[in-house]
Amino acid sequence: MDTPIPKYIDSIPKSDKLYRFLWRIVSLFLFRPFSLPFFNGWRIFLLKCFGAKLGNNCTIYASAYIPSPKNLIMGTHSTLGPEVKLHFGKTIIGNKVTVSQRTYLCSATHDISSINTPLVIGVIKVNDFVWIAAEAFVMGNVTIGEGAIVGARAAVFGDVEAWIVVGGNPAKFIKTRELK
Repeated sequence: MDTPIPKYIDSIPKSDKLYRFLWRIVSLFLFRPFSLPFFNGWRIFLLKCFGAKLGNNCTIYASAYIPSPKNLIMGTHSTLGPEVKLHFGKTIIGNKVTVSQRTYLCSATHDISSINTPLVIGVIKVNDFVWIAAEAFVMGNVTIGEGAIVGARAAVFGDVEAWIVVGGNPAKFIKTRELK
């Protein structure tokens, strides 16, 4: 006997879907085509118009994928590099943070204990002076401690302590970060 397939329950509000649709159109025509560094201020302006809270002297590359600007908070002198991908949940980035190319900050997931696997929105918090190297993956509900470094292609599924270097899949302690 086959198990009946339950009806899918969509828990994402229509207002949020409309907001993300409007941002997608604006992003397609007014954000992504303006890729020269000269247009960084324009990109910052558009993100702020859609609710992003951005500190002074942020750099956000035109190829960065930001599906919900209202869920992005960045401190001063921080950078989202080329082809960085964010997810629908909240992403909080401190001051003097570098998120390198093709990094994925995945702040949402799905509840696998339900047959419908509904979306579960989380938060990623990246504290001051952090460097997340190229092609790293950071899962939702993770905090990266102040001054930490996440190595290239690392997969982070739990909190990272302050002033350490982690790498690998899953990310593990490599050494303490010492400044000279």
